[in-house]
Amino acid sequence: MNFVIVGSNFISDTFLMAAQQVAEFDFYGICSRKKSTAQTFIKKNRYNKPVKIFLTLHDVCSDPQVDAVYIASPNHLHASQAIQCLQAKKHVLGEKPSAANLRELQEVFAAAQTNNCLYMEAFMTSYLPNFQRLKNNLPRLGKIRKFHGRFEQYSSRYDAYLKGNIPNWCRLDYANGALVDIGIYPLALILALWGNPDHIMASAIKLATGVDAAGDMLLTYKQTTTTKQAMINYSKITQGSNISEFQGELGRIEIKEISQLKHMTLILNDGTKEVISLPFEPNIMQYELISFIEEIKNFQPKATPKSQGFSELLMSVMQQVRQQLNIVYPSDCKS
Repeated sequence: MNFVIVGSNFISDTFLMAAQQVAEFDFYGICSRKKSTAQTFIKKNRYNKPVKIFLTLHDVCSDPQVDAVYIASPNHLHASQAIQCLQAKKHVLGEKPSAANLRELQEVFAAAQTNNCLYMEAFMTSYLPNFQRLKNNLPRLGKIRKFHGRFEQYSSRYDAYLKGNIPNWCRLDYANGALVDIGIYPLALILALWGNPDHIMASAIKLATGVDAAGDMLLTYKQTTTTKQAMINYSKITQGSNISEFQGELGRIEIKEISQLKHMTLILNDGTKEVISLPFEPNIMQYELISFIEEIKNFQPKATPKSQGFSELLMSVMQQVRQQLNIVYPSDCKS
């Protein structure tokens, strides 16, 4: 299947490294504004087969040999580029977040349905084998009362910000900030497992540019007879231990590096201690790609993609959090 990668940043490097483990993936082309940047991307990834270089997305969309596109451009371009590719009858795997807000996301899915193409958000965590391992072991905790999700990682680019050089993650016009960059990981995990919360309370430390640099969310669930809470802490200006926990009445599950579910340990009140995670695979983005290709192979026109409901829920909750924090992107003001 012929893929074009749009964007040549570090996440594209990681994606291509993982994609080369997938037999049905063919690296057909790279789209970058500069030819030299595209050439450097191909060379540093040691890809020896012929690769086509595109300098505009229009050229990508005009090439009948392109089957699918992986979009890893800056956040504020995700929705418009996805729609352009979908209108050209290309399937799209879009890097998270898929859009700046819920309106844009719904426009993306509408374009996919109108043009009989698949759009899937490249949110890797829920496609990992350890995600299912986590789900299978949660009942061993009895009634689950609390989730504490942490992703607090000091950004080397924050140093640039302090020197007056504004990186992309600090820019409102790039639809960015710590929430959509790293806070999204613990948030998405709990939404995938527990669904829509009944109540959301958020606070944050904001930069002068208007984005959040660190923040906390408290999600409360009262949908059953058992009330439970999720506390999420995220930061790009401090470094934390990054150990997350599910806490139940019979014990807890500790998780290292929530975005990758890298190492999970079950610790019960009776003294049981058991590693429940599978060995960690370095090229973990391959799992979302495998799922994407499988969905394309089984694609039914006009059918709702399996991931659409989750993507809409995630975007809706993030939008509510941003509203509480008074973080407004330029696209939020468009009707």
